[in-house]
Amino acid sequence: TVRVYDVSGRKVHESSDFRDRGAFDDGNGKGAQFTYDHVWDVSGVGSDVYTYIVNVKRGGQSDIRKTGKIGVVK
Repeated sequence: TVRVYDVSGRKVHESSDFRDRGAFDDGNGKGAQFTYDHVWDVSGVGSDVYTYIVNVKRGGQSDIRKTGKIGVVK
């Protein structure tokens, strides 16, 4: 699941729609790994810096949670 918040903490996007790209070597030294894409339609938000949180559930393993910031410039 990916959630995106504006600077005031209001959730502006949430989705679990990811597309499997298969195994891909991105040059990080770990070899080919399965990768997934998510497309966020930013037509409903303005130019700003947003915070995202990605939660990944893997069967039989602990969940992964990553946060970061993303900029939208229109």
